[in-house]
Amino acid sequence: MAKHKNPLPTVDIIIEIPRRDGRTGFILIKRKNPPPGWALPGGFVEYGESLEEAAVREAKEETSLDIELVSQFHTYSAPGRDPRFHTISTVYIARAEGLPRAQDDAQEIGIFLPEDRPYPLAFDHDKILADYFQAGPVNSEKTAEDEGETSKSCYDSLDSRLTEEKTVDVKLRELRRVWGLSEAEVIKSLLASHGIGCIFRGEMVQAVYPITVDGLGEIKIMVAESDYDLARDILENSLIQEK
Repeated sequence: MAKHKNPLPTVDIIIEIPRRDGRTGFILIKRKNPPPGWALPGGFVEYGESLEEAAVREAKEETSLDIELVSQFHTYSAPGRDPRFHTISTVYIARAEGLPRAQDDAQEIGIFLPEDRPYPLAFDHDKILADYFQAGPVNSEKTAEDEGETSKSCYDSLDSRLTEEKTVDVKLRELRRVWGLSEAEVIKSLLASHGIGCIFRGEMVQAVYPITVDGLGEIKIMVAESDYDLARDILENSLIQEK
């Protein structure tokens, strides 16, 4: 007689959180364990635990944040949504404040906007986010005047602060020095996920984007003085190590 098998209950959490650039983003983690990719925080419901309790616990374990559950979103139950086994996930929308830190099985963590979310996404989280954006996208506080305009990235925001009329003097600090474009791009993306803009400089020339470098390919990463401490903290708690 075949042993009866049931799907496994899980939760996923769409955590809305303010970014340093003033916009509201959502948290994704990069998984340490298979299946690889970026994913919403979440995990398995433990015995004796409600779905809501599981969502709060998993969010805390993976992001270090205490969340406030806002609403239950949808349930996703396609047998192939998890390549390991059949799971049924109940998705919650939540709010949080503060700086998320990657914990538990999260390798990296970031706060993203719909247009800059990383790929690949694990499981069916691309579909979950697509449904979420369609139902009520992040940054719903945008006015009708903003409708249809391409939102500025944090790099554009920093660029405008540096090039606007000299009513505000934006002081820059050199964050670190790297020798490869690929590493610089990783750092740029990591800081952007936390709403921090940066510019890249070579010894002879400078630009915001695309970057310019000197003859040796050496890049200096510059951030606003006000963002320096947070940027250093983010790098020190990431997988990017000092040379």
